[in-house]
Amino acid sequence: MQQETRNQKISKIAAKTAIRIFIIILFFGLLPFIAGNQEWDQRIAGAHLIIPSKWTLIAPAILFLGFLTLTIICLKTKYRMPDVNWLLVFNTLILLIYLGMLYSRIFKVLLP
Repeated sequence: MQQETRNQKISKIAAKTAIRIFIIILFFGLLPFIAGNQEWDQRIAGAHLIIPSKWTLIAPAILFLGFLTLTIICLKTKYRMPDVNWLLVFNTLILLIYLGMLYSRIFKVLLP
């Protein structure tokens, strides 16, 4: 059995942490919609997100598909490929930025 190098250990920890942070933040963003009757339910029913061009949804969709693909590859290889681990971390960071921007737009509409 080969021993892991320091770079492999660091990339493995970073990839696992990135996946966990993304899932937690995604869950917390969806939590208000799952929680049941809240004071903003009426505002949600009347709120509309205006997307000027449908092409603006392609970049986040490609990033999310890349996230799923890289996650599956990392899980199959048990995080043994440091390059793929770092790609997953970078992809997740960009997805977190997109989520932050999306959540800020949604909550700006919901909160008076």
